[in-house]
Order: sequence, then C-alpha cells, then structure tokens
Amino acid sequence: MRFGYLFVLMLFTTTTLAAQSSSILRFVVSEEGGQPIVSANVLLYEGDEEEYTDYGVTTRDGFVEFRGLNAGTYRVRISFVGFETFEEYYEVEPSETKVYRLILEESVGELEVQVIGEGNSTGGVGITRVRAEDLSRLPSASLEGDLMAYIQTMPGVISTGDQGGDLYIRGGTPAQNLVLVDNIPLIKPFHISNLFSAFPEKAVNDVQIMAGGFDNRYMSSTSAVIDVNLKTGNFNQAGGSASFSPYMSTVFVESPLVNGKSSLVLSGRKSTINEFSGYLGTEKQEMEFYDVIARYTLQGEQFNCSASMIITGDEGKINETRNQTLSWYNTGAGLRCFGFDETFDHPFEVSMGFSNFNNSEGSALVTERYADVTQGYLRMDMQEELLNLRVDYGINILMQGYKARADERFTTTDDGVDIIDGVVQLYTKTKWQPNRWLAVEPGIGTQFASESKATFEPRVRVQYNPLKNNRMELSLATGLYAQTMEGITDQRDAGSTFTIYRATRRNEPLPSAFHAIVSAQNRIGRYWTTNVEAYYKDHKNTPVPLWTQETGVETEIILADGETYGMDFRLEFNNGPLFWYAGYGLGKVEYSAVGNNLGEWLGNEVISYTPAHDQRHKFNTYINYNLKGTTLSAGWEFGSGLPYTQIYATDLRLNIPDQNPIRDPGIADAYYDEPYTERLPVYHRLDVSVKRFFEINPRFEIGTEIGAINVYDRTNVFYLDVVEFEVVNQSRFLPYASVSLNLD
Repeated sequence: MRFGYLFVLMLFTTTTLAAQSSSILRFVVSEEGGQPIVSANVLLYEGDEEEYTDYGVTTRDGFVEFRGLNAGTYRVRISFVGFETFEEYYEVEPSETKVYRLILEESVGELEVQVIGEGNSTGGVGITRVRAEDLSRLPSASLEGDLMAYIQTMPGVISTGDQGGDLYIRGGTPAQNLVLVDNIPLIKPFHISNLFSAFPEKAVNDVQIMAGGFDNRYMSSTSAVIDVNLKTGNFNQAGGSASFSPYMSTVFVESPLVNGKSSLVLSGRKSTINEFSGYLGTEKQEMEFYDVIARYTLQGEQFNCSASMIITGDEGKINETRNQTLSWYNTGAGLRCFGFDETFDHPFEVSMGFSNFNNSEGSALVTERYADVTQGYLRMDMQEELLNLRVDYGINILMQGYKARADERFTTTDDGVDIIDGVVQLYTKTKWQPNRWLAVEPGIGTQFASESKATFEPRVRVQYNPLKNNRMELSLATGLYAQTMEGITDQRDAGSTFTIYRATRRNEPLPSAFHAIVSAQNRIGRYWTTNVEAYYKDHKNTPVPLWTQETGVETEIILADGETYGMDFRLEFNNGPLFWYAGYGLGKVEYSAVGNNLGEWLGNEVISYTPAHDQRHKFNTYINYNLKGTTLSAGWEFGSGLPYTQIYATDLRLNIPDQNPIRDPGIADAYYDEPYTERLPVYHRLDVSVKRFFEINPRFEIGTEIGAINVYDRTNVFYLDVVEFEVVNQSRFLPYASVSLNLD
C-alpha cells in the first residue's frame, strides 16, 4: 500500500513541474461524414523544407499533436489510403496552442502512400491495428465482416472448436484476456457460433488486438487485450442498411441528430441458425444469439464525447445430443469524453460506466451452475510534460461484484454469496525519442484491491529503424503483468464453456505473468510487408481444477504455472484490388504444479501437462480480389491436433441403496486416463464467397453474396464427449446466400 501512495504522489506532482515554453499544434482528422480517421500518416515540415521535422500518427479519436515548436511557419501533410493527400501551411506564435479540425476528401484515383514511423498495420510489437474495412476481406455468412472471423486468422490465436466463443491468445486463457469497448470492460462478447462476435464491420471504427507486451494503460490482463473503438455516426446525413442470411439478420442505422454536432449509431443482429440449419444438407444446430450496439456522439469545437451501450445474448448446445444448455449475456454502458481545448496544455480523457456478465449451464428444467460479474469503473487518462518528455498517467477505479453457484463442480466457490471487491489501478509512462529512428517507451503501474496487496508492474517497449529508411523496424517489448480477477473452468470438457469468475482471495498470490517479445517488420517495395515475432510468456498462479480420475465429481482448485513460447510469421501483399495474406504460428504451452501435484491417475502424481489449447502449428491464408465490382474471397486454415484426455475405462455405477445391483443395470460412467496425453487429428477448412453490390441510385444499393463454409465438407473432430461417449465433430459444409439493402 505504501508503494501505491508514493505512486499517486509521483503522478500528480508532475503537474507542478510541467512548463509551457514552446508552441503546440493539434489536429483532429476526420472524413467528410465526421468519422475519425485512425492511423493516418502526418508529417510536419518547417517552412518549405523538404525534410520533415517531426511525425505523428492519429489516435483512435483521429487526434495528433506536435509539441515543442518554435515560432514560425509550418507545413502539414496528411495521407491515408483512399483519401486525397491534405497539405496546408500554419503560422505558429510563441507559446501558443492551436487546434484545427481537418476533413480529408475521398480519393477517386490511386493514392501514393508514404509509410512512416509507427503508422503500419501491425501497430508495433505484439499489436495489430484493424480497421473496419479489414474485416470485410474474409468470407462471412452475413454480408459484412466480423471481428471473430478476422481474429481467428491471426497466428497464436487458438479456438478449440467452431462453437463456444472462447479465444486463447498466445497461451493465455479466455479469463486472462481483457476486452474493452469504448473503455467498457466486457468478459465474453463472442457468440456461441465462432463465426461471429458482437462486433460487426459497420459498427466498428477500429480495433487494437494486443497479443502481449502492451503498455501500462492496460492493467487488468496477464495475456492479451482487445480494444474496440465503436463507429461514430455520420454528422451530415442519415443512412442505414438491412441484411438477411440463413445465419444472421442485421439492421444498422446512423443519423445526425444535430447536423455537424451530434450523431447516433444503432446496430442490431439476431441469429437465424435455428430456423435454417438442417436445410441444404446441413446439420441441425440448436443455438440462438443476438447483439445490440448504440453510440451517441457529441462533437464540440475542442472536445468529443460519446455514450455507448452494448447488449449480447447467447444460448444453445455445443453437443446436440447432450441434455445441457449453455447461456451467457453481456450488458454494458459507458460515457467517454476526450478534451483538447486550446486553454489546456495537454489533452485528457475521462470515462465511466458499468458492465454485467453472467453465464449458466444446465438442463431445460434446472440451472445447475451460474456465475455473475458486475463491474463499475471511473477512469481518467491525462498528460503532462516533464524534462521535455511527454508523460502519460492515469487512474482507474473499479468496483467488482461476484456471485456464483456450481453444483458438484467446484468446491471452492462461495455458493450464492455476493462478494464485492474494489480495485485501484495507477499508471504512468513516457516516450523518449532521441531521433526519428529510435523510440523507447518505459512505463510503470500498480493495482491494489481490498483483498490483495499492491502490484509492481514495470514495462518497456522499444522501436528501432536500423536502415533509417522506414523500410525495416526492429522492436521489443517486455514487462510484468497482474490481474485481480480469476476465471475457472474445467478444460477437460470441451462441451462446456461455463466459467466461474471470482476475486483473488486474501493472502492468495495474484495471477501474474512476464512477457518478452521481439519482432522484425520489413516493407518490400510498395506492396509487400513481412512481420516476424518471437514471444515468451511465463504465467504464475493460474487457478486450475485439481482433477481426479472420475468424471462428474466435485473439483478442488489449485494453482499452476504456465509457460508459453513460440514464433509468428505474417506476409501481406496489397496493391488495391488484390489483397493476399498468409500467417503461420508455432507455439507450445505447458502447465506445471505450484508446490503440489495436479492430481493422481493410476497412483501416479501429475506434475505437468499440455492444456487443451496447446496447438503447435497453425497456418492461415486468405485472398480478396475485386474484379469490376465483384469481390472474390477465399480463406483456408490448417491446424495441428489439439491435446485431449483419453478414457481409461468405463463402468456401470449404481446409486446405492436406491438401486439394486441384481435388478438395475446402473448408469454408464467413465474414468479418465492421464491428462492430455493424446492429440486429435489435424484440422483444415476452406471458406469461399462471391460478393457484389448493385447501385440503384447514388444513395441506394443492393448487396448480394453467395458462399460456403467448409467447402470440401471436411470432417474435423471437435472433441471427445465422455458424458455421451461419442466423438463430436465441427460443422460440416455450410452454404449460404445473403442479401442487403443499403442507404448511404
């Protein structure tokens, strides 16, 4: 706790040390409809000089600033794919702060792009920046792209099957991932069908997928972060769309409320799988899901404010023959304001809101298990200047409430008891850049809860351009990570994704991790980009079940350490009409006991094992080609076999004294062999689609798409169901046809 007090003192005393002795230029860059442009390249030239003096990349809110400027004339050049290059001169007075709103016009011809600094698709070591249009490149059964389809093409991202909505990113479990939507923390915004998330293309502005090595602004994850920024509605004219397919129905509306000042976005989707599965030779699937997104945006001269809401719901069965229904629901709402007035030395951001998640498991008549998490938050992110360095710092206050019941599953839960936990998170970071070819970003953070001690989390990120020509970039990231919330599930049973969330108990060590990542990115010519990353994660104090050889018995929770290491390789070709991507991931995950064994099988102690998400090899490739208005897309995925636990023996179990051994046959039961000693067969799947839009008039068009998932009808094993004594396969051949009506 003493460290926390010192940290607060350090954060807020920076304001007394900061001084404004030079001028500041700030720009807010958007398209004609008012949508902020993310990752545009911004160059600043002094007068008519040909060598630029500084550079920046717009933030998620389309904001960029230049500090420490001397009085004089400056030329600003802004370029972004699909827009005309913007160039203008600005006069800067001594000790002056000026803010300009700029609008980029769409380009009708080919745009020459000058790639600089950190303005690249990878976003730096461990980070992938995704724009809404990137989601549309993949075949999708709903005529618009979806984040889930995209993220599963990334090396190091594992989904144990095509249902369940769980993602394992570079060895971390779903409970070790942090998902933020306009700063609202959500636990599982992914649908029971792994074809879809809660984030369709039209509702998303941009996404940052951080597989590791992320900075101290993100303090509630030991593995990965998915940071989603929702779309800002059009400030000038109303528009919308409606689409229908055998798997999803969608309605999307955006409209200005006050022209040029405020706008509203509404997106709603509902699955139609139940109604249409079983036709066209497809297998019957029993699942339903929906998502609703709303965002109100108010744009002032010197600030942006937004109010966001998201609701999701999922219910269904992973194995149709098992009498067990899974369900989970998310509700979240938040307010977020970003200020950059000329009277402020530095921009600032304030956000607050809440979210609720609950999941349950049971038969049609009885809910056997449920877990509920409610989070409220108040967050402030600020900047100051210290010793000619920009210092970012902030505080996040979380209130978390937990409630759970798990009949005959986890013995360490507090059945039906509400538990409230308060968490305070503090961070500060800076960026030291002695020249345009080297940048070092050190940071430090701490978080402390009512039930746990303060953490110490130093982190650093380094970027270096050795050739000094913006063609090659070498990067590294390392640091310590901790989280105060734990998630517990029985990974032996892939037919269930039920998870209990809880706060770390008093005197128990927090789940923590060490990350180390190095990467090399190279741009070859105008169209090719390669990226290679090697990573290592060392997880400590991960709660796992103390398994026994019997199934369906009470399970005690113990702590395990997890070690993950591997390498990801990505290759991209993009020349406008043709986009091609290939990604390969090599990795290994291993869990080991902390001061104890993980269980006993056949009299032998189990000290370590490879968990269900230990996929050694994964390869993805997809191609997207626009031919005279018709878009052809194809994606192929290959994955090596995932580990599974064999059945050692079966027996007939009698319920004594209610059953008579002479008269009653008993109930079939299974006994596990040693955990995860065998692997499933390899997995591969091909998806294709053909998409075309027909313009009826300049504002109205009709979209059509035909395609199929698993074109060659590959039988891919999902898991071995020891409850039903059967092999469960993933989805077979799934054809679809979609249509949409679009008003721009």
